[in-house]
Amino acid sequence: DLFAEPRREPLPTDVGDPAAAPTWIARGRSATVAATRLAAAHSDGLADERDAKAEPEGPRRAWQRGRAGTAIGRAVHAVLQSVDLDDPDGLAAIAHAQSLAEGIPGREREIERLARSALAAPIVAEARASGRFWREVPVATPIGDVIVEGFVDLLIETPVGLVVVDWKTDSVPDDTTIDAAVERYTLQGAAYALVLEQVLGRPVVRCVFVFTRSPKALEREVADLPAAVAEVRAGIQHLQGAADR
Repeated sequence: DLFAEPRREPLPTDVGDPAAAPTWIARGRSATVAATRLAAAHSDGLADERDAKAEPEGPRRAWQRGRAGTAIGRAVHAVLQSVDLDDPDGLAAIAHAQSLAEGIPGREREIERLARSALAAPIVAEARASGRFWREVPVATPIGDVIVEGFVDLLIETPVGLVVVDWKTDSVPDDTTIDAAVERYTLQGAAYALVLEQVLGRPVVRCVFVFTRSPKALEREVADLPAAVAEVRAGIQHLQGAADR
């Protein structure tokens, strides 16, 4: 197998502002940058993922970090991490439990609808058919002097290579909105691909974003993944160059 069973309580990935990375490198320590923040920093500070209905946030608990930016988003991610993809009969109960865990009782049906839309996505059917998939996979590796890390929501092994799947809970009512969201997240997906290829020595052939919405999720794929990976490498080199100046 490519992986051992993923940790149920992953290590936090909220490692701070990547703009400070050159200072850390200059002090002789490797900078650690989450893939989500690397993408945001290299995309002119574009906003992090947000749901249609954002809730006020306090300090995040360990299991919340690295997930979507709102309580609804975190709950949907947690449900999709836990539910049996082959037999999702327990979906409603898990959604109810996660609504309580996130402090949003009464919104379990919304969480369930969003999670159910993701489960009906074609890429999830491909994962079930392959029988070779892993969820909430922790990934990390040094790229030069920068350690890039994160969590892959769903990783699928296919005969031609690996497929990265990332759940997104943004509101995407039209093509313009979804195009902007895909552009915003492309480097995040590419960062996952870069880390996986370096650690495993296996090609990542696709990166698919699944935008959860009722009644039907939308799938969008990174159009030119190799170019996006090259852009991530350039961003890392920029961090290192800034540290050297």
